[in-house]
Amino acid sequence: MKLNFLYKSMMLTLGIALTAPSLAAPRLIGDTDLKAAKTSYSFFYADPSKVLLTTATIQTQLQQRILAAGLSVKPCLIPGDLNVSNLVCDGGAIRFGADFFAFNSTTNIPKANLPFTVADEDSGLDKVSMEFGVNGRTPVLNQPNEAPRVIQIRFNNRIAQFGMVFDPYIVTDTPDLFEGRVTDGIQFIVNGQSTPFRDLTQETRGNVPFVGVEDPNGFTEVTIISSGGGSIIGDQFTIVPLANF
Repeated sequence: MKLNFLYKSMMLTLGIALTAPSLAAPRLIGDTDLKAAKTSYSFFYADPSKVLLTTATIQTQLQQRILAAGLSVKPCLIPGDLNVSNLVCDGGAIRFGADFFAFNSTTNIPKANLPFTVADEDSGLDKVSMEFGVNGRTPVLNQPNEAPRVIQIRFNNRIAQFGMVFDPYIVTDTPDLFEGRVTDGIQFIVNGQSTPFRDLTQETRGNVPFVGVEDPNGFTEVTIISSGGGSIIGDQFTIVPLANF
């Protein structure tokens, strides 16, 4: 009887082990790994003294201009163009923590050239500015500073993939293509597990790679760590919901 009980207990334990889903380690991904059901966001700021439209109208018309330009991003309207934190996109689809700020400055990430109309000039829609995100307040020289180098991002629903376009360099007029690097690499922490660092030291100034993380178990928050001596400069924040993975 005792052996039979132990046998049944062992088989039950083995059965649970075989049928229980394992927690897959998150992995680094690039833009070619993204599923088709992705949604990307870029920051835009509409100065109320210049744009004479309601927020809903700005969102709708700006999206139309973005699509007309052949871009696959959704506008994320933010409340300010400099050092504004706790940024939220699409009703909470992406919620950036207090260490990630709006930053309207020249970067190596190209700004969208949108086809604004004459009516847009009258309404001020053409005055909408494209912003970037950086996890460091602006110092005197109007460039990202070196701390902090950790940001947290949360999501309203479980997602399987997240990533963004990173600019590893500040803009500089030096001919040295490796001058001005603000980050050596990017690492993600998801579900308590970390990815390897994505090495950015081989990127030359002007290259702005998409770097992301994937976990088929889904996650509702991610921590991003930048190695080296500088801040995280980013744009085109992309998610793929777990339900569409």
